[in-house]
Order: sequence, then C-alpha cells, then structure tokens
Amino acid sequence: MSDVKAEAKGADRPRARDDAVFRSLGPEWVIYDPRTRLLHVLNTTAALVWSFCDGSRSPEEIARELTDVLSDLPSESLVVDEVRGVLDAFRNEGLLE
Repeated sequence: MSDVKAEAKGADRPRARDDAVFRSLGPEWVIYDPRTRLLHVLNTTAALVWSFCDGSRSPEEIARELTDVLSDLPSESLVVDEVRGVLDAFRNEGLLE
C-alpha cells in the first residue's frame, strides 16, 4: 500500500495514541497527553468516541456504535458530523496516531 493510501486509511480509521492515558476522573472522563502534559476533559460523547478509536472503525462505524449505546440521538447524519468533529479535535490536539 502506498504511503498516501496508508495515510488516508489511517484518517478513515482513527487510532488513539498508545501513550495517551484515558481515565475516569470522578464523573468526568479525561485524556492525559504525556507529550504535552495536557489534560483533556471529555464529555460523554467524546469519551465514547475515544473508546472506539482502535483503528478498526471508520467515523460512520463509530457513529453507529454511538447510536447503539446512547439514546435520544439526532439523525444519523448529524451523529456522523459530530463524530467527525470530535475526531478532528483529537487530531488537532495530536492525540491520534
């Protein structure tokens, strides 16, 4: 697989960085980034999206997983848009491989 195709596939199937620490901290979920020493506080949706970032699911598949776990979600297209937004935030923070 060419580097460009591999890079595109990685973007299509996000994988959380192995060294990022994901934990429950009281009622909230957090990601600690040891590279930047930043603590990211997540809402429930973002925490679930993170938990599905294992490199095996596309954003659309992550959205389907969310609809299986959460109730009262908007339309599927809005859920996919939300997932993509969360993934973009993770990517911008350097939390994905």
